[in-house]
Amino acid sequence: MERLNCVILAAGIGKRMRSRIPKVAHPIMGRPMVRYVAQTAASIGAEKVIVVTGHGRDAVEACLEGAGVTFAHQAEQLGTAHALLATESFLSPGDVLVLYGDVPLIRPSTLAAFIEFFRRSEGICFMTTEVGDPSGYGRVIADDRGGIVDIVEDSDATGDVRKIKAINTGICMIRGDLLPLVRSVKPENSKGEYYLTDVCKTASAAGIKARAFLHPEAAEVLGINTRKDLLEAGLTVRNAILDRHMESGVTIMDRSAYIEADVAIGPDTVVYPSCYLMGRTEVGRDVFIGPHVVIRDSFIADGVSIEGFSSLDGARVAKGVRIGPFSRLRPNTVLAERVHIGNFVELKNTNMGEGSKANHLTYLGDADIGAGVNIGAGTITCNYDGKRKHRTAIGDGVFVGSNTELVAPVKVGKDAYIGAGSTITRDVPEGALAVTRARQKHIGGYARRKKCAE
Repeated sequence: MERLNCVILAAGIGKRMRSRIPKVAHPIMGRPMVRYVAQTAASIGAEKVIVVTGHGRDAVEACLEGAGVTFAHQAEQLGTAHALLATESFLSPGDVLVLYGDVPLIRPSTLAAFIEFFRRSEGICFMTTEVGDPSGYGRVIADDRGGIVDIVEDSDATGDVRKIKAINTGICMIRGDLLPLVRSVKPENSKGEYYLTDVCKTASAAGIKARAFLHPEAAEVLGINTRKDLLEAGLTVRNAILDRHMESGVTIMDRSAYIEADVAIGPDTVVYPSCYLMGRTEVGRDVFIGPHVVIRDSFIADGVSIEGFSSLDGARVAKGVRIGPFSRLRPNTVLAERVHIGNFVELKNTNMGEGSKANHLTYLGDADIGAGVNIGAGTITCNYDGKRKHRTAIGDGVFVGSNTELVAPVKVGKDAYIGAGSTITRDVPEGALAVTRARQKHIGGYARRKKCAE
């Protein structure tokens, strides 16, 4: 197979997005749209993927960290031909496929068909499609053999040309030895820009006919220009993600589930309606995720049950753990096997050992909790002194009674007991009982005297 370079144009401002964020950096289902294009380019076997940046260069390059691409900077945005020429020093010998960072829905199968079509051409091909309203798009004037006579940009189109429904998607392919034809393009248009589409004219002058590849599904190959386009693309990708998981053995109870592109889910997991699984979340097999659960950047092992209205952010959860309903796990929470976290329990930067339980109305922050520990309802680790955070350490087998405050830094030894209603400010020895509540008093006749006074 001939060697292939892929150039992704991603230098534009995207004014119609009305955003300080570069257009191609806007996320679709948790992934910047330009990253979809880069991953598709890699999947079709491109030897080199070169991304042309300009506006918002740093933000765009950050979106592609670790994607294995090369960056070429277009300091001035003087048109698509000018952008392609900015990559010349980075290109390997071979053909050049030009994609756009704002066309994230393009499929590998579509590009494979386009490349096959190109191999049978004279060396230059543009992907076209047909739309009901061609406003804003370059019109493709073609002969009856699919040869391109001209591509007229919308701003330059007049008369009957404006009625043409066949439009240019921008996606094109050029044989490597024909790149000098791009250098011959002149900025002879109303915007004074170097249009890559004008290579059709320079090629024709050299006796080479550019050809049009008509793709029947316009929605796949048109760019995202507005927030409405972004929403519609997101809906398309969202449904595709749900379908992919269901094909892999995941039960999705309703399409209201929101699962971002980089989420992994094992088979026989059940996802109930209105759940949000985001970021780099990994969910194992046989997991139950109840309604309205939010999980972000977390690892969930096999056989975990997460009841409704729970929130997990940056947590690691081992096998057989039960969470919720109405639980909150904040970053750096680590739960060992068979831990139970119940309703209205919040954990942050806390490790809980195997089989430990906190079933009701509790806050555990900056704590290391051993195995087999029972945390009573209303327990709080007081981890912040107003300036610094401090840790609480609770040994294996400890029983913490309800309505307990553990004022950090403090350690509770193995198999110790904390009496209900205690405020613990000093370390508790192993196996000891710690009780700090005041002695109960009864004042006889109090109620009668109070009523008489009234």
